[in-house]
Amino acid sequence: MSAWEELQRDGVFGTEATAELYRCVRAVARAGNFPPPTGYHQWTLDAIEETAHEVFADAKGPQRLVELAVKAHDDTSFRRLLEQVVRNFLRDRARATTKGRLIRRLREVLDGDSRFRFVPDGRPGAGRNVELADGTTPGVWNGRLTDLVTAAYKVTDVTIVRWRPDARRESPVADADSLANVCEATLRAAGASLALADLADVVAARFAVGPTPVVTPVDDIDPWLPGVDTIELAQAEAEIRAGADRLLAQLTKREQLVLAYLDQPVRQIADRTGLGKSVAAQVAARVKEIAGQILGAEPRREDMLSLAQSLATPRPHDEH
Repeated sequence: MSAWEELQRDGVFGTEATAELYRCVRAVARAGNFPPPTGYHQWTLDAIEETAHEVFADAKGPQRLVELAVKAHDDTSFRRLLEQVVRNFLRDRARATTKGRLIRRLREVLDGDSRFRFVPDGRPGAGRNVELADGTTPGVWNGRLTDLVTAAYKVTDVTIVRWRPDARRESPVADADSLANVCEATLRAAGASLALADLADVVAARFAVGPTPVVTPVDDIDPWLPGVDTIELAQAEAEIRAGADRLLAQLTKREQLVLAYLDQPVRQIADRTGLGKSVAAQVAARVKEIAGQILGAEPRREDMLSLAQSLATPRPHDEH
């Protein structure tokens, strides 16, 4: 009995569907270069199991299960839909986890630096917004992230911290002085207080904060997962990379930049790329059209698109 047939019959994940879910988590995590869950430095067996169970254990789990049962009509569609469910889950978690760590890091740095303070009670943004202690940033900022990111990049004397993969804590992105200097430049460019979350977005763009490299020891996982073949996985990964390369080859530099943020709202694409909103919308529509033409018939098109987005995402040295 296949995984899809098992779900159709029982309405829950049994042996086959669970094994398919584990395989799917590993494949999507590796193809999309997603970081392992908190507490793990590699995509080990335990990390895969924990993540797989969380996919359907959170508040959206029952809805995801119903959609799988209703929308899937055979083994192929079940596998494709399951991959999309896992991909969306990992994307949401990576965004929340990465930004959450960065916000905590910034709060730690700013709390220890006399140049900064949180807006006091009785004023807009109280307790949530950060301002300069010298009083030069009154009010609340309401502008374009692009302008602030540009200001952040003007601070070139920064030290980016590279921690070992087995370090006990996650990378702090940069040393405290570098982070504080970038935050000061950002606030002076804003001329007003900034929500800590907005400041984190600027810092993330400045230092190209994103998923950390994924390391999966094959010997740790392959013997445990039924039906997984190392050669088959290598061929699949090569196929995904080839598809991503085909898509990137058909895009201009500007289209590749928009591709990196294609799953975000148009306003955020405009902020990230420096394009006007109308231009960003036009380029995004064009990129979606090209992606559909290049990858539309590919069974692993979502993995190919995800990898292409990762490859197109700017790094600090790309901006200079």
